[in-house]
Order: sequence, then C-alpha cells, then structure tokens
Amino acid sequence: MLKYNSKCAIAGVMAILMLGGILAGCGNDSSKGSNPANSEGSSSADGDAKTADVVTLKMWIRASSKENNQTITIDEFNESQDQIKVEYEVYGDNYSEVLKLALSSGEVPDVFEVAGLDAGSVRSFIKAGYMAPLEDYYDDEYAGQFNPSAFTQYAADGHVYIIPKEMRYQRLYYNKTLFERSGLDPDTPPSTLEEMMKFAKIISEAGEGEFYGFGLPIKSDSTWERNVDNIAILSGTTGPWAFDYSTGQFDFAKQKPILEYFREMFNAGVIMPGSESLDIEMTRANFATNKIGMYIDGNWMVNGYNNELEAAKDLNYDTALIPVFEGQQRAKDYLSLDSGHAIYANSEHKEEAFTVIKYVLDNVYEAPARKDSTSIAPSLSLNLANNDRINSQEAVQNMKGVTGLLQEQNQLTSFPVIPSQMLTLEGDSRESVYPILIIGNSDMDCELQKLSATYNKALDVAKTDGTLTQSDLTPDGFDYMTR
Repeated sequence: MLKYNSKCAIAGVMAILMLGGILAGCGNDSSKGSNPANSEGSSSADGDAKTADVVTLKMWIRASSKENNQTITIDEFNESQDQIKVEYEVYGDNYSEVLKLALSSGEVPDVFEVAGLDAGSVRSFIKAGYMAPLEDYYDDEYAGQFNPSAFTQYAADGHVYIIPKEMRYQRLYYNKTLFERSGLDPDTPPSTLEEMMKFAKIISEAGEGEFYGFGLPIKSDSTWERNVDNIAILSGTTGPWAFDYSTGQFDFAKQKPILEYFREMFNAGVIMPGSESLDIEMTRANFATNKIGMYIDGNWMVNGYNNELEAAKDLNYDTALIPVFEGQQRAKDYLSLDSGHAIYANSEHKEEAFTVIKYVLDNVYEAPARKDSTSIAPSLSLNLANNDRINSQEAVQNMKGVTGLLQEQNQLTSFPVIPSQMLTLEGDSRESVYPILIIGNSDMDCELQKLSATYNKALDVAKTDGTLTQSDLTPDGFDYMTR
C-alpha cells in the first residue's frame, strides 16, 4: 500500500467539506460553528430548550449509510442518559480524505473514527499530537476483557491512542448446496489445501460450466492479503505482504508455493472463468447465487449473507478455518485491525468522549438487535467477554455461517506494525505483480526477486527517515507460531 499524498485530493475534499457544511446547516442548527466541543448544550430532538449542563460532542463516522451499527448505538446512547449528547456526521468512501484534511486544518470533532487510513498516516497524526492518549480513562480490569492486540495496533511511546472496535479476520466460505450436488459431505469442509484443490476439481466437474469450485477475485487488490497472506501467516512463513519479522526484510519468494498453488487452480479450470476481471463484490454475488463452491472472505460477510444481501436469502453455506498445506504446523490466525475511535487532543471534554467510545465498544454488536429483534448477528468485538456472552446465545449459534467464524476466535493475533503500509514504492507493487503470476507464465522466481528488491529499497528509505525503526521490523521474542 503506497503512502498517501494529499496534494492531489485537496480540491475534491474541499468540495465535499463545503457540501457537508451546507447540508448540515440545512438540517440541524446545533451543528453550526467551528468549535468541535460545545459545552453550552444543544436542542434535543423534541425541541427542548438548551441546558447548560449538557455536554455536546461532535463525532465523525465512516459508513456507507446513515443507519448502521454505529449510528444505531449512538442514538441509543443519546436516549440512555441526559448528560452527554453526541451529534454525529456520517461519511462514505471519501471519509479518509476528509479526515486527513480536517486534521491538517484543526477543524476536528471531539471523537472521530479512524477508518481507511494507512498505518503511516495514523502514526504521523499521533506524532503530530492530534490524538489524545486513552489509558487514563480505563483500568486493567476493563483492558483484560479485550484481545491484547486491541492495545498494540495503535500504541506509540507507551501510550494507547485508539482501541479498535472490531475483529477482522478471514475464513473459508463454502456452499453446502454445491457440496451436496457434487457428492461431497456438506458438513465436512476441506482441512488442507490439497483437499481444497481436490474438492474444487470435484465441484467444477459436477458443475459442467454451471458452477465452479473456487472463487478468486483477481481484480481486487485485497485478494492477495485475503488469500496468499493468510495462508503464509497460518503456515508461519511470512507476515503480511511477505514481510519476514525474523529477518526484518521482505521476502516474496517465501510465498512462491502458495502462488504456485493458485496458478495450478487457475490452469486446472476450477477457478470461476473471468476471474481476471472479477472483483470481491461480484465474487460474493456469485457465491450467493450458487455459482461458486468455495472462496476466502472476511468474517463480517456472515452478517452480510444473513441480514443484508437479498440475493443470499436462500443461500445454504457455512464457514471453516482457512486450510494450510498437509503436514504444516498451524500458527495463530491473522487479526487485521484498521478501525477504531480517537479523541481529538484539543477536545475540552476528553473524559466524556471516552464515555462515548466505551459505550460503542461495549454495545455496537448488540444495539441493532435491541432495535430490531430480527437483526441477529454474531459479535466480532475485540471485547472477548462481550463475544463470549453474545455468541453463546442460541439464536447466534443457530445462524448459518457461524461454525468456522467462532472457531479459535479468542486466538487471533495482529501484527503491531505492518511495514508495507508505511512505504513509498518506486516500482511495481505486489498488487500488480501477483495477478500476472497467477494467470500467466512469467518466471516466478525472477518476478518475486524483483518484487523483494523493490520493497526492500523502499524499506531502507523508511528506516533512514525514521518512519520505521528496527524494533518495528524485528520485534523482540517474535515467533510466528506463538506471537
């Protein structure tokens, strides 16, 4: 992932901010003014007079719609008490650009979601003093309820600046209907990559062009993290983007066996045709309509298939742990963290702001069900105590797709620093090289060697300018199996 350059996006973002200000002015007088923390109170939803003892906080959320888990939770928070009122704004795909510009200009809300930002940007904003440390607002007992990675991904200089709100990890999704139609046991997913290849061939042969064994959305950049990186991490071979934490260098050659595996799949015709132009959304649509037997995707899609995608209403599927090669010792699963909430360092109401963050962390996976009892969803929080309580409920246990989702959920571990996210490359990226290696006949050894050289050159620059330190690259006591 390349480091962000803000110059090319300023004009578009300014237009978005201006439009957002116009729309906000039309809908809510209490949002006027540039002070992000208004301690004078504001009008309530039913038009009550302003009260001086109400703390009003501004909050920004990245979401695709105005009604989502977070907004439902914040609405519930506002209704649950009368000391703090949260006024939130929801942004879509342009959120990260809006947030970067706001931070650089100082026009920042009290609480803002950190979503869509690369690790380099987050670290630079922490160093610039835009985010307030959070550890003064929680104790060890509260922290002990969480996956330990929650307090390492966004830590710097001994302080925690963001507590991520969700666990993001990958699972093998498999279509039980297609398993049955192909003569496979619908309750027995593949346990090794060799078995997954075998099953994919059986399904494709049974499909006779109607359906195929595996979905690999080659068009999507995220495909390689989702498929190749996950297998490499589970195998104890490399970290994300083929970075080797034992040597502090990128070594894409170590991912060669996995790339050869998917090349063999492609050449055998078990990957759905047209995958060169297939993105992840189209792969999901084909899986939902019984065109793809297996593919790898994020944990959040269990909720998507069960509650959001109309095309998946009749889908009979389940999830399983991602397989590794036969005989390979299995390492800890890969936990990816890229979202959470920060408090603006200049907010006048940091303690109240953390009260809001804590409410979201504790309730974001239950609030939708409290609003609509049919919206049953598994908890994917980093608060493991909440997960255990919610996911043990019979309604969740009976959901389609939860078998593999809940397996080893408490054993997921992140990488505190992912070096690839903090580099400026001069040359081809992994995302442009890997598709060619899968669908073509390029010299894989040569291309992977060049790729390693490109990333390691950028790594040297990042070490020289202080973006990355040696402790980032070779953590003390690091072990792929037990990290």
